[in-house]
Amino acid sequence: MVLYGSVLLLLLGGIQGLLLGLLLLQRKAWFRAYLFLVLYLAVMLGQIGFKLLDKWWLMNHLLITYNISYKLPLLYGPLVWLFVRYLADENHPPRLPALHFLPFLGGALSISLGFFNGIHFPWYDLLYRGWSGMSVQLAVIAVYHYFALRLTGRRLAKGDAGRQVLWQWVRRFVVLSWGVTSAVSCLLTLLHETYPRYAALRFGFALLTFFIYWVSYWVMRSPRLFGVNDSLADHREPEKKYARSTLKAEEAERIADALSGLMDREKIYTDPDLTIEKLAARLDTNRHNLSQVLNERLQLSYFDYINNLRVEEAGKMLGSPLGRRLKIADIAYDAGFNSLSVFNDAFKKITGRTPSEFRRAAQKNGKIVPDRSVR
Repeated sequence: MVLYGSVLLLLLGGIQGLLLGLLLLQRKAWFRAYLFLVLYLAVMLGQIGFKLLDKWWLMNHLLITYNISYKLPLLYGPLVWLFVRYLADENHPPRLPALHFLPFLGGALSISLGFFNGIHFPWYDLLYRGWSGMSVQLAVIAVYHYFALRLTGRRLAKGDAGRQVLWQWVRRFVVLSWGVTSAVSCLLTLLHETYPRYAALRFGFALLTFFIYWVSYWVMRSPRLFGVNDSLADHREPEKKYARSTLKAEEAERIADALSGLMDREKIYTDPDLTIEKLAARLDTNRHNLSQVLNERLQLSYFDYINNLRVEEAGKMLGSPLGRRLKIADIAYDAGFNSLSVFNDAFKKITGRTPSEFRRAAQKNGKIVPDRSVR
């Protein structure tokens, strides 16, 4: 009974990890950092898959792949660090990121050459086999997670209010990842060195299931942490005729006037946590009525309405003397965006220029402000 329960737990983790990866890939408002998070989840899925398959079948049919699977923990550290590094500054990525995967590639290449050509490297046993190989894996995991934590700490110390929640989550993610992936490395070595005495240890990989579900929980709770501003991407709605709507013309007029006044007075659109529900509550209405007013009176979805206002605000800052000295990323976050790539895409779509091109034009021709007339 315990055996079947453990298998089911691993299977659920694999399914959840697959769904989570597909969800992140389908998001349009994600940026490059999250590619490494998806790859990180893919490695976990691979490890869960290998533990669900029969060991003897793997050794008879996929021996090389099976042996290489024991080197997968060497990927966790680089993927976590690259995720954090791109998240911190995606406009200035590290040079040659592929170099960080050399420890894993070295092991995979050595196994392949040994199998096909009978080549054995003298350093392979020291770096990749047994307890010394586990020590190397733990060292790689520790070094990359340490530098990821240090970078996370610097971003938190910067005190960017609009990004504090994001970086607090990233810090928790890195700490948990360090513990879980280190445990996985130890489990792999114990299984390999003591099999079949402790074969049941493979169900310790249920740790991966719990970790995947923890990440999934945060994706559902705060989608904006994962490169998606839930106030934008999750509420993009098609135009509707609202044939069955009970919204009266007088109430629609009141909502439109209140909306315009609120945006002019408080610039509430610069709040990175703003959702259509929060905005509707401020206007003493509901989400459906607000969406109808935006669709019918402005011919805009909530997504486009907020993005237009944020881009307009960013354009003012880019064209101002003070804004010309600020980083574009800082301007994007001050305008309410949670992702620099989302800001760049929205700005180019609305103004026809990139933020950098817009700022250069402003410096050359004087202050230029994109007026979208959406209030």
